[in-house]
Amino acid sequence: MSASQRKETFGGIYTALVTPMHEDGSIDYDSLVRLTTHQIDQGVKGFYVGGSTGEGFLLTGEERQRVLETVVGAAAGRAVVLAHIGCIGTMDSIALAKHAERQGVDAISAVVPFYYKLSPREIQGHYEAIMASVAAPMIVYHFPGATGVSLSLDFYEGLSRNPQCIGIKFTSLNLFEMQQIRARCGEDFLVFNGHDEVYASGALAGADGAIGSTFNMMPGLFVGMHRLLSEDGWKSGRTVQAMQAEANRVIAHMVGYDVIPYEKYMLYLQGVVRTPTARQPLRRFTAEERSRLEAFYESSETLRAARQR
Repeated sequence: MSASQRKETFGGIYTALVTPMHEDGSIDYDSLVRLTTHQIDQGVKGFYVGGSTGEGFLLTGEERQRVLETVVGAAAGRAVVLAHIGCIGTMDSIALAKHAERQGVDAISAVVPFYYKLSPREIQGHYEAIMASVAAPMIVYHFPGATGVSLSLDFYEGLSRNPQCIGIKFTSLNLFEMQQIRARCGEDFLVFNGHDEVYASGALAGADGAIGSTFNMMPGLFVGMHRLLSEDGWKSGRTVQAMQAEANRVIAHMVGYDVIPYEKYMLYLQGVVRTPTARQPLRRFTAEERSRLEAFYESSETLRAARQR
């Protein structure tokens, strides 16, 4: 696949899907189907399934598999599916990677193994073992703020030499580092912006698309930004700047709470999911907090525009 074909196939806006749950913390698969369909109707390119936003590390292996199966079935070939199969253990990651490949996903992705203080050589061995176990393309998940693991440009350049490693989900505010990864790894190496609050800047710095958490509750805004930037580039700067500012108004409000419960609550208000439940130890909001969230929702045209119709 040429660089242009790869960008055409994978470039765009991907929602890092939340995992809807019932009041008791079990997974609400019906709401997951509704969320998937709703997002496709809003114009997203595809989905990142089982990542941080999806509470992947709070789910059992069996739940992660069934969530992926549900999204693949609901998407029915209408969207690109990227399966996050990352675990801190290589064997567990391989098992999820093999399952994902059987579901026909377009690519797999894995966060850097964390908790244990591993050397770059051990981390590279982890990725190479996963890739050797399947034929699916790999997108590395770079999230030093969550994993505590920062790797060098040399590491990513070396990993990109494996033709199966096609890109990176870059969740960091260091856009200089993002640009340097692209420069070192080549134009056919995909770069996905991972921090929604700097999407416009990341796109203008060369990101091929974005994988975002807040796309769950305001997908149309980011799809619109991507479309303008793809068509007009820098000419659309002022308009996109205003759209990013509107997204950041919501994000700035969100960071005063807890990200995943907040997004689920907004999806609940939009009528997309049946309950706003997140799995413990993630918390639930008090009555006073819910009242404030509801007032903010009513004040936000962006959030109300994404409600289920």
